[in-house]
Amino acid sequence: MSEKSWSILELLNTTTQFLNEKKIESARLNAELLLCNILNFERIQLYTNFDKPLSIDEIDKFRILVKRRVKNEPLQYILGQIDFCNLKIKIDNRALIPRPETEELVELVINQCKNDNYKILDIGTGSGCIALSLANHYKYSEILGIDNSIDAIELAKSNSEINNINNIKFDTFDILKSIPSDNFDIIVSNPPYISTSEMLLISKELSYEPQLALTDNNDGLTFYKRYIEIFENILNENGSFYLEIAYNQGNKILELFEQSNYYVELHKDLNGNDRIIYGKLRIK
Repeated sequence: MSEKSWSILELLNTTTQFLNEKKIESARLNAELLLCNILNFERIQLYTNFDKPLSIDEIDKFRILVKRRVKNEPLQYILGQIDFCNLKIKIDNRALIPRPETEELVELVINQCKNDNYKILDIGTGSGCIALSLANHYKYSEILGIDNSIDAIELAKSNSEINNINNIKFDTFDILKSIPSDNFDIIVSNPPYISTSEMLLISKELSYEPQLALTDNNDGLTFYKRYIEIFENILNENGSFYLEIAYNQGNKILELFEQSNYYVELHKDLNGNDRIIYGKLRIK
């Protein structure tokens, strides 16, 4: 690429063809976003400056990013941040890449919980995206994000600083071994839910993400079974919980909670898949 003068449009066209040949989905979008990252452009600027010649340094930096992408490193890790519920979330391989389905979990909480004086617990906070989105919306509430990964907690703390969100704390905590000492009005969680057998079938891109955040190294239900044990001890009487689940786990998890002291509902994502368990304690 660096042996000739390349315009933005020429480079986009050539890179799109290359990424298509390498079976990278959404090849044009990938090319655009990677080039935006190098040039510090918005996507529209690529086309308002389509004939702009690129420097050798810019092309070399772009080539490095493209090489990473064709090795199936996730685009989000290469770009280093994502937009999540109107926040800029720094993201790297210390935590899972937040998905649109997780934004739907946040939206469900906000749509159902209309006050602004909650104590909220986010279990397995990762990058902090859920906890920070709720803290940003519920500005008079107290939010605690916990994770058993020290690295993830460091990432979450940096995201709270980036977004200047102060009504939140992050702590290293293993929910499978300990129980929080406080009680909460809202509990949210996107726990590891890929089973051992399903991990054998994951995509190359998923292999870049922290495995302990993807799988429980069991049947995918370990954390939900733990929540059934402890939620009645840490959830306030009128409190509620919102749990992200795998598309194929809904009925099984629903059954597990219904066998205990909980009222639960399944909510589907925009693709029509079971994705969120909403629940409360049963009134005795």
